[in-house]
Amino acid sequence: MDFFDGELGGRDETHIGAEGRGCSWFYAVLIGLAVLAVVVWNWFWDAVRDLLF
Repeated sequence: MDFFDGELGGRDETHIGAEGRGCSWFYAVLIGLAVLAVVVWNWFWDAVRDLLF
């Protein structure tokens, strides 16, 4: 397993299907960080709204 290889499909030893179209760790971490950013952004604007109104 190669962390942060950044290529679609990754370089894992176990591929999904014959074509190897699995998700690499790079994209799994990237999606997780994007979801975390959306949650934090939502909490931030909820706090701002509570302070203003």
